This record gives sequence, C-alpha cells and structure tokens, in this order.
Amino acid sequence: MHIGVTGPRRLTPDQEMKATEDLIQLLTPGTTLHAGDAKGLDTLARELAVNCRLYQYDAEGWQPWQLQKRSRGMVDALVVVGGTLHAWPNKVCPLGLTIDSWQGSGTWGTVRYAIAKGIRVELHPLIPEAIAPDWLELRTQQLVLW
Repeated sequence: MHIGVTGPRRLTPDQEMKATEDLIQLLTPGTTLHAGDAKGLDTLARELAVNCRLYQYDAEGWQPWQLQKRSRGMVDALVVVGGTLHAWPNKVCPLGLTIDSWQGSGTWGTVRYAIAKGIRVELHPLIPEAIAPDWLELRTQQLVLW
C-alpha cells in the first residue's frame, strides 16, 4: 500500500496527538510512505514510519513554486503506483484556490492537485472548520473523511 501525506508545518500539541494516532493506524509494516521534507506533519510521518519503505520528496528551495513542485512530484508518483493521499488540513480551504494557484495553503493545494489527477484522497481535519470545499463534492468517490 502506498500512501502520501500532506499537512501543516506547525502543529499544536493536540493536532500532533491526533495526527500521530491517525498515522500509527496507517503506517503498518509493508506500507510505502511518500512524504515531503518539511517540518511538522511531514517530519512526524517520517519519524513514525519505522517499519515502512520511505520515499522523501525534497524541495529545491523554500519559494512557494518550489514547494508546489515538490508536492506535485509526490502526487505524480502516487498516480503511478495507485496510492492514496492522506491530508491533515488545519485551516479552511482558501477561496480562489485552483490547481495552479494554491493561495496560501500547500495542504489544500496538494489535495486539489491530487483530485485533479484522479487519485483517492482521505481528509483528517485538524480543526472542525477544515471541511471539504465545494470543489471536492464533485469527486466524492475519491474522498474519505476521517
């Protein structure tokens, strides 16, 4: 099973506890984890993936377009292997977010790109307000809420 993860670079203690509980359920022996090189959720997932194969996607820098390129590379790899993207949003999806303009949320931008590429997405909202945006309703067969 191949899973990719995306989420915030900063987690509150409660958010880290929830994400840890979710990740422990997901990162079973034999799982292949696809994760970025960012702090926060990416680091947490990599640290918990002790019995998993790990593919780490490194950004070439910290400009928004470089971070977006890293996340797109991870999603593109998930498409090839038939993987699932797991996302831990900690904010409401910004209005105006598109497949090309991620408008201040790498997590939601990665979700938007994954949906456009046709892969399954599982949301693990870290706050009650981080619900699926309207554009996800068109793809409910690809979306699972935890």
